[in-house]
Amino acid sequence: MKLRHIRPAAVSGFAILALTGAGGIGCSGDPGGQASSGSSASPTTESANSADDARDPKKDVDISDCAYTDKRGITATLTATDTSATMTYTYNVTVKFTAPDGTPVATQEPSLPYVRPGRMDTLDIAAPYTPKAGASTKGVKCEITQVTRTTG
Repeated sequence: MKLRHIRPAAVSGFAILALTGAGGIGCSGDPGGQASSGSSASPTTESANSADDARDPKKDVDISDCAYTDKRGITATLTATDTSATMTYTYNVTVKFTAPDGTPVATQEPSLPYVRPGRMDTLDIAAPYTPKAGASTKGVKCEITQVTRTTG
């Protein structure tokens, strides 16, 4: 009867010893579980992150299509390419829409959230526009005026 009670206690003691790491090597490889007080990122990762931060975010976003449609007005297709090797970015874009005669139509501020490293994302946006009777719809313009990039 005593053996039944001793066996679970011995197994429990071993599990606690194994989980706490008492007397073993710590999580950073130091004896006794002491963590080192340096940066855990490698120099390559740090320089990649600073290179990503230095890149102009406006170079990551393009307008791949800008046209007039009867149902939606002036439409634009935005494409954001995250050229980073490690960071996920959200792009906040300001797009200016202009009529063929040069009249400003609208300004939109869409967002392309969570574009993953090395990936591309697209977004269709539109600005309501009704041309004057007999006016040409050729020559509408869509221009990116500002891009901000945030992590996450």
